[in-house]
Amino acid sequence: MGSVGIGVGEFTEAGCQSAVMRPALWVAARFGIAFPEHGVSIPFTIENRADADGAIRATRTLRFARRERVMVDRVRVHRGLAVDALGSGGRLEAALHVSAREGALVARSGAVRVRLAGVWWRVPRVVRPRVALVERWDESAQRQHVDVRVIMPGVGLVYGYHGWFDYRVQSDSHPGRARLGE
Repeated sequence: MGSVGIGVGEFTEAGCQSAVMRPALWVAARFGIAFPEHGVSIPFTIENRADADGAIRATRTLRFARRERVMVDRVRVHRGLAVDALGSGGRLEAALHVSAREGALVARSGAVRVRLAGVWWRVPRVVRPRVALVERWDESAQRQHVDVRVIMPGVGLVYGYHGWFDYRVQSDSHPGRARLGE
């Protein structure tokens, strides 16, 4: 039996920031990538599990007033970069440049590709979303803080979430849960 990391917290704000992008995010929501809703004070949980190959699978559950949304991803190291496979089956992948800055974990996206009809397609830079993540420990509050922003060229901020969570690691009674691609 392995371990699971469990975070419980609240996003001060979460979801789609752009009406233009909502139709695309309705599709993304079907695959657990992102969602079209937007709200404030959104309760959420995250569960992190390690695969045998060292990759980390995450399941984030956000509880909006009218619906619950689930996002899944799997992060692995490939050629010195973190590669985040988003959604059920990992249909969208982003290469992440990860660093530590002033005690925070900072990740910025590079290349992005999408799998359509079984074929991987590289997203051209001119339309490629840019993702920025900052996660840090707040010593005074004794909790984690996270800020994720997705910016589209020519559109601006279209999606994101920021807030806090408490985190613990415990024995995993459901080690197969949240497996992508099943």
